[in-house]
Order: sequence, then structure tokens, then C-alpha cells
Amino acid sequence: MRVQNMRRIDRFAGIPFCWVLGLFLLLFPSRRKTSYDGGVRNVLVIKFFGMGSILLSTPALRLIKESSPGVQISYLSFTAQRELLDRIPLVDNVLTVDSDSIRGFLIDVLHVLREIRRLQFDAVFDFEFFSKFSTLLSGATRAPIRIGFELPTRWRSLVLTHQVRLSKDRHVIEAFCDQVRILGNRCAAPEVEAPTTDREDTRRLDEKLPLKNGPIICVNVNAGETFLERRWTPQKFAALIDSLRVSRPGTDLVFLGIRSERSYVQHVLDQIPESDHCFNAAGLLSIGELISLLSRCDLLISNDSGPLHLAAALGTRCVGLYGPESPQFYGPISGSVTAIYKGVSCSPCMNIYDAKSFRCPYHARCMTAIEVADVEQALESLPVAG
Repeated sequence: MRVQNMRRIDRFAGIPFCWVLGLFLLLFPSRRKTSYDGGVRNVLVIKFFGMGSILLSTPALRLIKESSPGVQISYLSFTAQRELLDRIPLVDNVLTVDSDSIRGFLIDVLHVLREIRRLQFDAVFDFEFFSKFSTLLSGATRAPIRIGFELPTRWRSLVLTHQVRLSKDRHVIEAFCDQVRILGNRCAAPEVEAPTTDREDTRRLDEKLPLKNGPIICVNVNAGETFLERRWTPQKFAALIDSLRVSRPGTDLVFLGIRSERSYVQHVLDQIPESDHCFNAAGLLSIGELISLLSRCDLLISNDSGPLHLAAALGTRCVGLYGPESPQFYGPISGSVTAIYKGVSCSPCMNIYDAKSFRCPYHARCMTAIEVADVEQALESLPVAG
């Protein structure tokens, strides 16, 4: 299913279901009790969308572990995120829902409902921004503590036991951690934790990409399906790569992406006058192989996207291009990252309150305002590797 279709269903079908569940919970409240003081032993975290969002939630996971030693964390997400979640040591159990087909989705939802009832969670942290589906699953657990972000709506307050204010004036990491602070841990947010990799990932990467032992620059011209206006123009990416070929001879340039983005990546590559040493790796790499590549490369140039957050978590030097969203709210927290953000009058326009459904009438001028020279200057100012 397409992301926009899922969000439309969630928006229009979710509210009446939330009302029904909320009234049921009001009339028949859970009899299970959990104290904040060391009583949380089994926790569910819900975040469906975004590799970057999952990585930015890891400081909150660390706070959960610190708040309740011995706590078990289950993480509920889409199936596409399983491989990443399996590589985050803070996560003890992964539950997933298939988002590729309606049939697979319904089958997985039934399985998840059985699992969350069986596991008897003490607390649920809903890290989605106002999703009705995640609210429903949170309520279905009947956990004594159900925390999510605040909305001025009765249906949501009926399902959740606690609501946390979400402000775009603070980084989203703080928003996730604020949910955990309900349990009493007022500590500062820890750092984002990098996912693990192993030698087998490196071996498979070497088999798939015939890279030399010289410098490697990774490039991500994509920005995910949720908000395509985050993409810098293909023409400027092509001009930048052509300039890098001259200024950094012998450097391998690896273009990232998933299978559905492969043709768009090739469209960018076709605009580069000489594309030797350029590799279209879109759709070729597993998450483990991508982690291995980003750990090895000299730097990443990327739009606002999951691979940018992944590389930042690994300590790789990055230049991130921002426009519809601001790096102050959703950027990587790392000294290895330089963010380019022009801050035009209409930016940021990615609105979490309308499920990021807004479409720019100004042809993404926040991105077109970024010039090739801006990126070249940022590359020169990056900290020295190692």
C-alpha cells in the first residue's frame, strides 16, 4: 500500500474506531496496576514510519532501560523496519505489520493483537505523531500506562492514560524522551545508538559492489515516499558529482536507495557527463550491508532521509540537505554532520498535524535555493576524518 493511501485510511476510518475503543476502556478499565517506581518490566514502543525516526528513538529506549533495570522492550513497526530493529541491541523483541498488501496487513494485525494481549505490557509508548492506528493498538494492550503525544481531541484522551506535548521548537529526540520521563527519569537525553553489523555483512557488500581501496563517497538523491519535496534537484546533484570527479579523482561514488528508487537514481546518473566510478546501488543492499558501507565510506551527501541519520549514528562525516523540514527539529545530532538549510519564509512546511500531506505550491524553493557551491563549501568545512 502507498503511504498516502495508508494515511487517508488512518485519518477517516481511525477516528470512529478510536471512539469505540475509548468508550469501552472508559466503561471497562484495566484492573492491572503498575507503579512508576521500579514497576515497569515489560514495555511496548510503537513507531511505524521512518528509519531515521527509529534511530532517533534510541535515546528514549536507553532511558527506558535506565528507568527500570531488567525491563524488556518490544518494538512494533512495519515489516520493512525489522532488519534495522534486529540490529539495535536495546530492542529485545520485534513485532511487525506488513504494509505491502491489505491481506498481509490484516493477517499481521490479528497476529499482533494476539501477541500484545499475551505479553501483558506494563506500559506503551506511542512515538507516532497522532496516528489513529497506533493509538488503537496502544489501547488494545490495555496496559495500565499508555503514553502518546497530545491532541485536543476527546477520542485520543479516552484511549491514552498520559499525553505529552509535542513542540517543534525542540528536537524530536526530546519529544520521545519526554514520554519516558513520565516514568520519573528526568535525565538528559542519551546519544543516538548505532545499529550493529558483522563480518558477513562486509563480505556480502564486497561481493555486490566492485569497489577499490580508494576513497568512497556515498550519495543519496532520494528522500522517501512521504515527502518527495525534500529531494534536491537531479541537475544540481549531477553538477555536484561532476565537480567531485574532477576535484577528487579516483573516488568511488556509490548512489543509495531502495528498489523502487533505482530508476530515479539512474535518471540522476544519466545526467552526469562522465559517470565512471559511479555505482547505482539502489535496491542492491540489505540494511546490514548498508551499515557496513556507511561505516567504511569517507562521507555521505544526502537529502533529509533515513541513510543520513544512519550514517550520523555511525560517526560518518555527512552533508545533509534540508528544506521542507528543519534540522533543528529532525536533523541528526552529531558533530560529524553539516546541515545546509536556507530557512526560506515558507519553511519548514512538513506538518505533523496533517500527516505530512501538504504539497508545496512553490516548486520546493527551499531546496532549489541550495546551490552546488553551498554543498562544495560545506564539504570543505567538514571535520577531518579519523
